[in-house]
Amino acid sequence: MQRNPFSPEFNPGPAVDSLDDPFGDWDLMDEDGPPADEEEGAHQHHPSLLETTNLADFFGAGGPLAQVLGGYELRPSQLQMAEAVKQAVLNKRTALIEAPTGTGKSIAYLLPALLSGRTVVIATANKSLQSQLYTKDIPFLRQVLKKDISAVLVKGRSNFVCTLKWEKEKQEQRMLALYDRENEQIAFLHKWLDTTDTGDVDDLPFLLESDLRPRLVSYPDDCIHRNCPHFNDACFVNFMRDKARQAQVLITNHHLLLTALQLGEMGYGILPEGSIYVVDEAHQLEATATSVYEVEVSDYALAQLLTHNTFKEHVDADRLDELRMQSLLAFSEADRLSNENVFRIEPNLEGLKSLAGQVKALQDEMRLKNPYQKADEPSNPTPDPKDPKDPNAQAKAHYELALTGLGSLCAKLEAVATSKHDERMVRYAERVRGQRISLRLHAAPIDPAGLLQEYLFGLEEKSVICTSATLATDRHFEHFKARCGVEEGSIDLVVDTVFDYPNQALLYQPSLPAYDWRAKDIYYNAVSAEIERLLEASRGRALCLFTNWSGLQHVREGLAQSIWPMRAQGDYPRDALLEWFKKTPHSVLLATKSFWEGVDLPGDDLSLVVLDKMPFPTPGDPLHSARMKVLDDAAQGSSFGKYMLPLMGLALKQGFGRLIRRTDDKGVVAILDERLTSKSYGRQVRNDLPPARFSRTFADVHRFFKDALTSKADFALNVQAIQEEENDPITWRWRLLRLQDGKADGEEGTLRRGDRVDAEIHAAVEGLKNLRTRISGAGRTTHSFGVELRCDAETEAALAAGEIDSSLRKRWTNECAVWGSLDVVGLVKLK
Repeated sequence: MQRNPFSPEFNPGPAVDSLDDPFGDWDLMDEDGPPADEEEGAHQHHPSLLETTNLADFFGAGGPLAQVLGGYELRPSQLQMAEAVKQAVLNKRTALIEAPTGTGKSIAYLLPALLSGRTVVIATANKSLQSQLYTKDIPFLRQVLKKDISAVLVKGRSNFVCTLKWEKEKQEQRMLALYDRENEQIAFLHKWLDTTDTGDVDDLPFLLESDLRPRLVSYPDDCIHRNCPHFNDACFVNFMRDKARQAQVLITNHHLLLTALQLGEMGYGILPEGSIYVVDEAHQLEATATSVYEVEVSDYALAQLLTHNTFKEHVDADRLDELRMQSLLAFSEADRLSNENVFRIEPNLEGLKSLAGQVKALQDEMRLKNPYQKADEPSNPTPDPKDPKDPNAQAKAHYELALTGLGSLCAKLEAVATSKHDERMVRYAERVRGQRISLRLHAAPIDPAGLLQEYLFGLEEKSVICTSATLATDRHFEHFKARCGVEEGSIDLVVDTVFDYPNQALLYQPSLPAYDWRAKDIYYNAVSAEIERLLEASRGRALCLFTNWSGLQHVREGLAQSIWPMRAQGDYPRDALLEWFKKTPHSVLLATKSFWEGVDLPGDDLSLVVLDKMPFPTPGDPLHSARMKVLDDAAQGSSFGKYMLPLMGLALKQGFGRLIRRTDDKGVVAILDERLTSKSYGRQVRNDLPPARFSRTFADVHRFFKDALTSKADFALNVQAIQEEENDPITWRWRLLRLQDGKADGEEGTLRRGDRVDAEIHAAVEGLKNLRTRISGAGRTTHSFGVELRCDAETEAALAAGEIDSSLRKRWTNECAVWGSLDVVGLVKLK
């Protein structure tokens, strides 16, 4: 049942007397407890600022937020969310909140958490949101609250330069520099490491080279901790963790949060204990939990472990070669089980079980022959910092790390090799196209709900806030609760959107054939044609999202002649592609799964989002298949409605959410899947999407963009000039489109004199002449119609400056004079 955050159950605290300085008495609160003469009353409750603050006034027109933020307007949905968070914090309960884009959810959960005075751990799914919280939201709230707020970005150790590794790398690079020019990244690091306070490689203005990074950053399997000479005074990981222990706000990622919680008190060294846990982008929580709680091992794992110098120094080379060969044979056994890229493992893998035994035997032998351990000394003793450093301390620590690595690898091999836990784990393999890794084996929990309940939602005396723009299905959280182990009693809230979707967005579904995997070409030919006419109406500015790579490739080939600047996922790294899209007017980006969420392209950069199909999970995926079987065994046929449909709906909302990011954004979302209306669940799916106006008529798309762009164009004329070699004749081409329905035809020819600009102007004149003849033949006047000419940016500049070849100038001028409007759009050509 949907909970009302303004019901008596929420019971917000009383208002403060004045908001002129609502935190004037902050410093009067004794953080060290009451004075000695008040110890008898120490058990009395001292209200926190959260209890004494009326959030309605705080978020109101005259409140602290309005005083700091110019042009501030109250967002009822933000206040609604803040009230729900307040009650979850005060009552130490779990809150599930769907807060659509534009709610201002980070401020809505940060303010109540900060006012409580308790330690807050915020976990997000991506670094961009972590950066926003740390560099934008927290500094803003320092101004609002007139109080210093200590905050730390808590990252895994592999984000930091290891000082010991850097010392070794410097020596090697110094030797290499005698024979070759110094590596540019190494040269920069010399200066950067003298000034950085963090050692965080994300602060570098470049990505570390793939072979350099592992030689510089810290990893759990190569850190020697207290045996390192830099442990106390020059360890960037320890610097970060020391700050974290003193901070009120800890910002981290889902993976590190779940890893630390799983370790219990030992995990506090990685991530200090919080009193309030906020899981932002919580729709990814189940996937992250699966990753954290699974066992994973690759065919390169043993070979990588044996590269450590400890093995070269203490184990016979023939023994190491034999182990590498046994690893190759053992993983070949798994590889032969299927030809699929991802496939389930059902039998016991005897080769891997044997390999695990050999790894265990090596560990036992090395432990017995440990040259650094005295007979009466326990294994891996804690160093005494008061004693002089043992000259063999580092070698001894590396030896212990080698033993630990062997034990860990043995456990992983046994987990993926045996079927004894298959009732709760699914074992599967995936082929990888890597330089060293070709096969990766997994043993993943079929249902991580119990583990999440134990380590996160079952924590005593804690508040857990889960929020996302896409968390609810059919306006409730039953799917999330079932998948993530949230028990009854949570505060549930679906916040209303702040955007005017009926006026800002149009949801369009064309009449395309149903997808049939046996005839994919027919479907994607239709998809290509539909996307082509949509791009003509939107003037590019489009993100086309696909559910599979083959569909993307097919459409890209189908749009090869398109005039719009176009890139596809894989052309460049993700961030570089997004930067190109933002900087290139009228651009088009084709992408798959990783771009369905976490992409923020507000304003005129993006006005069209195309979704090729509804993003159902692949039924043949071993993990999804195992989860569906469990649900079907419990209740015949329930997996589609309880698992597949909710997952698809949440992913579809994420894709839709790429479009409207600000109150002045406008655009069209086109879902090309006929199941949106032909299947019984289609109405529920549409009801779960933002309330945009729905249409199945292309003319509505044309009218929407015509109004949004204040365009007078009824026709579009696309012109191109193509020259293969420098001395070849130039081929000109025009393509004429009726924008209201996308119908088009064209013509091409050859120009033997002049350049590409001349060829495009010639094509424009020919195209306009053709259109004029048709309109006149229909008994209409050209002055009643508008035309939009799309050409190269150089051609647009030449037309604007009047730099037209004399043989074309008069013809161009005459054609321009007969139209009601003639607008020119210049496009950047891809290099």
